[in-house]
Amino acid sequence: MPIAPGKTDAWQAALHEFMGARYDEYEASRRRYGLTSQTTVLQRTPMGDFALVHMTGADVRASFHAMSTSQDPWDVKWRELTSSLHGVDFAKDGRVAPDVVPVFETSPPAASVAPPFMLLAPLAPGAADSLRALGRELDGPRHADYLRARATIGVRREAAFLETTAVGDAIVIYWEADDPKASLDAFAASTDPFDVWLRGQMASLHPLALDQLAGIAKRNELVAQYPHAR
Repeated sequence: MPIAPGKTDAWQAALHEFMGARYDEYEASRRRYGLTSQTTVLQRTPMGDFALVHMTGADVRASFHAMSTSQDPWDVKWRELTSSLHGVDFAKDGRVAPDVVPVFETSPPAASVAPPFMLLAPLAPGAADSLRALGRELDGPRHADYLRARATIGVRREAAFLETTAVGDAIVIYWEADDPKASLDAFAASTDPFDVWLRGQMASLHPLALDQLAGIAKRNELVAQYPHAR
């Protein structure tokens, strides 16, 4: 989700307040809508700053819709805040939830205490079908190699999503890894045949070179994590 120009500091301050002084209110809102976790990462790019959000729950899309139409005072204030910080009114224009679908993931999802990490990368025009095909390979005949290779570079869990927007498609990647930046370096330097193959596949999907994407990703900042230890 794009952050409105000049609003990044205010956006971070709002999230820090939610994780601090207003955590009880925030936690009550997550529980009310059945959300079990929420990770928020800041990604700075030449095209502006983005909020990357990963939610889990029984039905995240239904939860998002309920938040977008609720008249609860907290939810009304949340929509006013997000409208100011993102320039998006979630209660209007059919933008109740982003158009996001999963394309591949490590499985089974292992319990992990590793810190989360997220990356957004634009897709080249027409590359969405190629990403879906890659997902079928990784979730199918190459799944065992995929799990082994990700574990080797220190990624305990990965989930990748295709996001469709009015300005183009993107892949959003969620990791749980002990040292995500070290894992990025390990993937880039690996001579494992699977990693070499996967780098070639990924390079064909993006308008940016992989080293450019890695350079952007290494500056990504975890801003908020729900739930957190009290």
